[in-house]
Amino acid sequence: MTFWDILLWFYIYSFVGWFYESMLYTIDQKKFVNRGFLNGPYCPIYGSGAILFILATNGIDNIFLRLIAGGVIACVLEYITSYVLEKLFHARWWDYTPRKFNIRGRICLAGFLVFGAFAVLMPWVHQFISGATFAIPEIWRIIITIAITIGFVIDLYITNTGLVRFNKVLKEYQKAIDRHYLHALEFIRHSRRTFEMRIEGRRKHFENVLSFQQRRTIESFPHFISTRYEDALERLRKLNADTRKDNKTQAKTKKKK
Repeated sequence: MTFWDILLWFYIYSFVGWFYESMLYTIDQKKFVNRGFLNGPYCPIYGSGAILFILATNGIDNIFLRLIAGGVIACVLEYITSYVLEKLFHARWWDYTPRKFNIRGRICLAGFLVFGAFAVLMPWVHQFISGATFAIPEIWRIIITIAITIGFVIDLYITNTGLVRFNKVLKEYQKAIDRHYLHALEFIRHSRRTFEMRIEGRRKHFENVLSFQQRRTIESFPHFISTRYEDALERLRKLNADTRKDNKTQAKTKKKK
């Protein structure tokens, strides 16, 4: 087992995690949903968790101990990831607050049990995956891993840049809302309609400048929130949903004609 093997397994389990998450939400919403934090078909948190499972639970044969160890590792990793992402991007990608036995909405008992079960199954799963990868000549394993890593790094850069710009869009939009709101307070009883029209105009402007990456973030993560620009995000989310609905209606109308 070399560094390249571990890195390749990280990408494989990241893909498995992406497939699992995406299929759950695709079935629930009856349309394809890319649930990856990045644009590509991988969820790094799953890859990291799987590698930690393999290294930390190696030699533990007791199923109960594996379940506990796996659940603890997953919850610690998920909590840290949620905290770091919120500090970096002032946003949350998931929120377990509605679920029972959660800690600050970052982790919950259901997740503990699910990932604990994954840890129990990991020896059999990894036996198959490691056997499949070791069947590939070492030089080709290295080449494949390097190629995936290049794409992964590029995707990470694009995603990070998109999210940073997204925060700037939300910040500017929030300022516009606050500025117009303060102005409208003076005439609130007589100019409510004027205020909403101004905000609507600004909302459409900012909705038009959203990139594919930013739209996908809004659509794929229904619990995604901005800890700084909540009002701006919710208005853009609603406008994006209304726009998609209008486009579908227009498409149906054209088909009938």
